[in-house]
Amino acid sequence: MFDDDTSAFLAGGCALIIGTVDDAGEPRASRGWGLIAVDGDGRRFRLVIDGLDASRPEHFGAGRPIAVTAADVPTLRSLQLKGRIVSVEATTDADEQHAERFCEQFFRDIHETEGTPLALLDRLAPPTHAACVIDIDEAYDQTPGPKAGSAIPAVPSADTGAGTTPDD
Repeated sequence: MFDDDTSAFLAGGCALIIGTVDDAGEPRASRGWGLIAVDGDGRRFRLVIDGLDASRPEHFGAGRPIAVTAADVPTLRSLQLKGRIVSVEATTDADEQHAERFCEQFFRDIHETEGTPLALLDRLAPPTHAACVIDIDEAYDQTPGPKAGSAIPAVPSADTGAGTTPDD
């Protein structure tokens, strides 16, 4: 679904902010620790989350809505993905390796951009992880500028497999 540049951006060390909501409308914001494409059509991802978030099924349970905003620290290039949680699972070795590479790149970008010592940034990483499998239904350009908020076309629909357009 996404071009090679966007796929590399999402898999890299961009900041990942997660938004969920429970049945009562109570929002929750959290941080992601890596995003891994699962399929070739760019609709299903494994999102590495804090292990404590996995114990919150009201926010991280199957079928729950989720939004993930990915932002490049140096450039502010941003993309928002919206969809549903399929499952929350134990991480694999590949998930853990991805999370480690993610932190190295993300923390390096922060350090190089604003000078925060890496030793302080390392404290942000959670002690445990879980993997949240998500299906994406919508994507939006969130990069500051005239196109901010515009839909990114051709994100596969979870219901039909057909692409969406900004007019859908």
